[in-house]
Parts: sequence; C-alpha cells; structure tokens
Amino acid sequence: QQNGALMRLTRASANLSYSINSDMFKKDKKQTDSSEDSQESQGDLFYAETSQGRTDGLFGRNSNPYETGYNKPKKPSEIKNPVYATDIEWNFNLAYAVTYANEQRQSEFSNNSLMFSGDIQLTPKWGMGVSSGYDFKNQGFTLTQIRIDRDLNDFRLNFDWTPFGAYERWYFFIGIKSSMLSDLKWEKRNQR
Repeated sequence: QQNGALMRLTRASANLSYSINSDMFKKDKKQTDSSEDSQESQGDLFYAETSQGRTDGLFGRNSNPYETGYNKPKKPSEIKNPVYATDIEWNFNLAYAVTYANEQRQSEFSNNSLMFSGDIQLTPKWGMGVSSGYDFKNQGFTLTQIRIDRDLNDFRLNFDWTPFGAYERWYFFIGIKSSMLSDLKWEKRNQR
C-alpha cells in the first residue's frame, strides 16, 4: 500500500503568534524616577551654592527664588488625578496556524487561518475587546466576537456579540461580584 516508500509524511502543523501591548511602550519606571531624582539633586546643588552650602533647610528652604512650595514641579508619579492621569491599557494578539494532512494520500492543507484578538481598557471601569480571523482554506471569517465590560463597583456588566456566522448571537449579563451572592444576576441571550 505504500508504493515502495519507506517513510511518508502524514501530518504536520505550524503555529506562529505575536503579542503586543501597551506595557511595551511605557518608559521604564526606574529610569524615569532616576532621571527625576537627578534633576532634583541638581536643583539641590544649585540651592546649596546659594544658601551657604546647606541643603537641610536650616536657613530656610524657600529662600531659593527659583524654587518655592507653590511652583515646584511635581514628579509624574505624585500627580493623583484618576480621570486624566489614567493609562489606557491595551493588547493585540496575532496568530497564524497551518496544518498539512496526508493520512489518506490527499496531500492538502486541512487548516490555514490567521486569527487576531485585541482588548482595550478605555477607562478604569470600561473595557472592550474583539476577536476574529480569516480561514484561507474555506475563504471566510472565523468566529468573530465583540465584548464590552463595565465594572459597576459591586456589580459587573458584560455584553458579548457574535454578529455573523453559524454561531450568531448576543449575550447580556449583570450580576453581583461577590461569590456569596453570585446567584443574584440577570442574563439575557439570543441565539439563532
């Protein structure tokens, strides 16, 4: 049955993936803090030169005309404004999968698809995500989902939507976060 072949490749697969997120683009916190500290120490040296060489404030720290308590710039880590100083967290994933099949001498690619997913934290309490892909063998989109999440302090709200395909549906959930009261919830779903 093997037509004289000593060995035969019957199945092979390869998967490649790549992830990228917002943390990859942030400056190193230690590096930022050390540069801020070095700027502050340079200011201390200038102050020491103009205040009889003392930096301990014995002769009055605010006697430096260039540095007062009111106009001293703050470090970015000291600014506490939850609305405007919020970092927007996000991530993006990309994956490619291919499978070669030759169990019954069909010699074909049984799977050849590119998938992606991404999430973004719009605010500390709002999140959104999407996932989809494209199947090159069947020439169509894979399962596509859109997700919206909301943290309501003691409650959580979720909305999932699959806009097209065999699993077209939507799902809405609101419920209490506490595990003791997790049965107090309201769910609504629609599936075609």
